[in-house]
Amino acid sequence: MTKSKILDVACKQLAEKGYERTTLSSIAKEVGIKTPSIYAFFKSKEDLFMAVYKDLLEHHFCYIQQSLGQMKNGTVKEMLYQILKDVCDYHLSQLEKTASYTRLAFFLPLNLNEEVKRIFNDMEEFHYEILLDIFSKGIEQGILKDQPRDDLIASFLCLMDGIFLELFYYQEDKFQRRFEQIWNIYWNGICNE
Repeated sequence: MTKSKILDVACKQLAEKGYERTTLSSIAKEVGIKTPSIYAFFKSKEDLFMAVYKDLLEHHFCYIQQSLGQMKNGTVKEMLYQILKDVCDYHLSQLEKTASYTRLAFFLPLNLNEEVKRIFNDMEEFHYEILLDIFSKGIEQGILKDQPRDDLIASFLCLMDGIFLELFYYQEDKFQRRFEQIWNIYWNGICNE
């Protein structure tokens, strides 16, 4: 329970204050423990925030996986669209987690960059497997153009990243219009119609 509470508070403070201004003592105070108690669970501030980062990615992945689990009989187009939609819905509904993720992904000290990249790449492997299955199914059914699956997956992951950034630049109504425009262009580029 305490470890989970430490992670939650660290995530919250990270979203509010950023990595540099969030201290172990401020986290401990909010959790209601002494600062040295954090070391029973985490070796350092860096270790704690890498655990927060991993939790954020896992939470996001589980959200998408649950949604796709409910769409097992969906078409290739519906599944790809749903993944993108879920990414948007997740970030719009999980503002604190999104703020924390953004701060960890883009505003970390240089000494943590390699660890962030490693964790990100490990988690991206999960997306890769899901997308490989969807794209393979689409090509086999003749719905998608027969292109290298790695290229399709890379383009889709770049699309996801771009849409994620769009969330920060536009009000929700304008973002929704842009989302649909981007999706239509993307789908028309890969479908075999």
